[in-house]
Amino acid sequence: MVARGVLYILIGAVMFVFANTYTAQSGAILGTLAVLAGVCQLVFSFTNQRKDKNHIWGILHGLTDVAFGVAIFLFSDGTVKGFVDILGFWAMMYAFLQSVQAMYTFMAARGAGVVSGTSIVHFANILAAGGLAFSLLLRPAGFDDSLGYVGVFPIALGVLIIVLTQQMRAQAERSYHNADR
Repeated sequence: MVARGVLYILIGAVMFVFANTYTAQSGAILGTLAVLAGVCQLVFSFTNQRKDKNHIWGILHGLTDVAFGVAIFLFSDGTVKGFVDILGFWAMMYAFLQSVQAMYTFMAARGAGVVSGTSIVHFANILAAGGLAFSLLLRPAGFDDSLGYVGVFPIALGVLIIVLTQQMRAQAERSYHNADR
């Protein structure tokens, strides 16, 4: 998952670099990075399934990244508007998956009345992905101006994925140590 987070940070960096000079090559780079992020997520989900019985969310995120990465790659030689729309729909799907996952994580982890760190990270993921979708699909600052800062959102998503990974590691260690007692 750390590799996926780093790839998202790279996606954001590439978006900053090519915000005003979109080319088919930059779209192909972004598509390739998204496919690699999805593959990393799928590898993690399938290798972690022995420890985590509820790995369906990771599989869905991996499949989404791969599918939209392929779409971005295939449509990268089209217009910048088509590219931006695909990227915006990916962000909407990401926000949707995160919101459902956050709901189940919150309900299953601590019950009503207690907010865990994992729930907060999921909520922050929803805000970042929703902000990306809003900026790309609705273009509140205008088409060119919105593209100038959308790289912030994938970078934020990448950082949040790394934070979530650290939380999962800490939780796994606590569970391991509690099982030894």
